[in-house]
Amino acid sequence: MKKSLSFLPVLIILMCPFIAPVIHQADASPQFVDYIFCNGNIITIDETNPLVQAIAINDDLIVGLGSTEEILENFATENETTYDLDGRTIMPGIIDGHTHYMASLFWIGETETIYESQIIALANGYTTLNEKSIDMGEFQWLKEAEQNNTLRLRVNAFLIYNYAWLENNETVLVGHWNPDLEPLLDHDRKLRVPGIKIYLDGAYGNRGFPAMSDPYTQEMMDLWGIINPYGDLYFNQSELNSIVDSIHDRGFSVAVHAMGDRATETILNAIEYALNGTDNDNARHQIEHNSFIREDQIAKALSLNTIHSVRGYFPTYWQQEYADLYSSIWMERTVNRYSLPGEGLHSYLETDFGFLHGYDEDNWSKSANIRPFLHLWGLVTRKAIDVNGTIHTPDPWVAEHEITVEMALRMMTIEGAYAVKQEDYIGSLEIGKYADLIVLTGDPLTMEVDNLKDIEVMLTMVDGNIEYQIASHTFPTPFTSQTSQTASAIWITLLALSSLIVVRSERRK
Repeated sequence: MKKSLSFLPVLIILMCPFIAPVIHQADASPQFVDYIFCNGNIITIDETNPLVQAIAINDDLIVGLGSTEEILENFATENETTYDLDGRTIMPGIIDGHTHYMASLFWIGETETIYESQIIALANGYTTLNEKSIDMGEFQWLKEAEQNNTLRLRVNAFLIYNYAWLENNETVLVGHWNPDLEPLLDHDRKLRVPGIKIYLDGAYGNRGFPAMSDPYTQEMMDLWGIINPYGDLYFNQSELNSIVDSIHDRGFSVAVHAMGDRATETILNAIEYALNGTDNDNARHQIEHNSFIREDQIAKALSLNTIHSVRGYFPTYWQQEYADLYSSIWMERTVNRYSLPGEGLHSYLETDFGFLHGYDEDNWSKSANIRPFLHLWGLVTRKAIDVNGTIHTPDPWVAEHEITVEMALRMMTIEGAYAVKQEDYIGSLEIGKYADLIVLTGDPLTMEVDNLKDIEVMLTMVDGNIEYQIASHTFPTPFTSQTSQTASAIWITLLALSSLIVVRSERRK
């Protein structure tokens, strides 16, 4: 009898690798969550934990990040919402730091279809829109949308101080905001009001032209219909100091349209005056466009810690026209904007997109394009596509100040969050942050840079809810662990076999 049982210790040892994981899982009692995405390539934008394989989401928050094994060991779902990414890439949702998407829906009369009208932004991967020009009508409409639960994205509204055009060569103040209005900064709201938008100089046409320290040439004035040879500054230094100081004291950030270097100098001085020796990390005052910025202004911006928007898509197809019109100094200043993130300044992506002039999804030539990965491609390569579909490679003066993919991705995510004081809640994938994420067709960190523009969004999640999903029969695929099932079957079989042997041995005694 003893001889027939002598192999049992060996059998038990052989069974241990199969029994131990099951016992461990039974003891661990995994937490049930709403969603799990595993077997993926997850770009977190968190420098302390940059790449993981899996993510767990419950309610509206990220509750787990790690390897697929770790996440499946500690979390589970009940409704087949554990998805196998099969190597696909997840990253934080795109934050457009300067857009007119929502406001332009109001401008073109899309007020009754707001829920559906957000689908273009969602399909392109946007989860937060920092709206940089909101009037009273648009603000009331957005408030109603939030109350009716028809806002599908996060919207940070910057209320306008003045309008973006001139009448009789003078700026037009809004004048109807309640002077007791305070910032709306609740992080659990879809609609927030972190700041006030100021238009400081022109852009074209009835808006006047960018305010420059060096005059426009006669050729430029004749070509573009410029009246003032130094462009148009909407407020002088004393006026702007008083305006920015008042807004600063009320707790708002200022976001200031400044295209020409004379406008940039004026707003830097006004921000310095309002800060009065304090740091901008609390105020978050920011300068929009930075179309012509000087080296000395970059140094001053660094000392003040100001925040800056950068258009991702430069119209490289016009580079020769610019070179023919601009002096070498102007050429240098217009590409200096791309040096800002490399200099260490907080710099975020601006698309400047709006529906006012129509939307053509096949037109990839407009610099104010909604496609975020076209902007990523533009930031990294400085290439552009003209209306005929021809790709233009930058000349050396345009290609200056190279930006890496990693730097550009930060501009598209965490930097846009920082600009509206939300970097602790969105902009990167970290435990405790809101589950705002997108699933992509490719990995921007490893693919050839020329293919960045072709990345598509397969899924967009905002606040833990899937708001967009590509039409596909193969995505997303529910996760099934064949390995786990096989292991369980083996140890159960071995356990049954050992029990049978023991029973038979006892009968023979």
